[in-house]
Amino acid sequence: MNSLIFSVLLLTISPSSTGPDSLPLKCQLLDTRDTFLFYRGQKVYQSDQFALFQNFKGRVVSQVDLKTGELIRTTYLGDSYKPSYQILKGRCGDVVHTLEFWALDQVPYDQ
Repeated sequence: MNSLIFSVLLLTISPSSTGPDSLPLKCQLLDTRDTFLFYRGQKVYQSDQFALFQNFKGRVVSQVDLKTGELIRTTYLGDSYKPSYQILKGRCGDVVHTLEFWALDQVPYDQ
């Protein structure tokens, strides 16, 4: 019976739902229990120390320190709000592992 269930799952689960895009980088704010999930398509830059993510057409920019997992999320609220920016701080788990997993899809395979 278990092999039948496994076979059905293999046939019904899309390969794209198990690839690098399926694993989000999970970050939690320091002062609240709010959680943010970042996906590979949101990453706009990565160096040896930082990864930058962009959301909402650049209105939200998040910086993650690869060594410490520290998150700084800056949101532009608009001129009609005072202050016009919101800055949130948090921590991300398994940052290096997640980014390395995302990079697996970029590795060319031998033919």
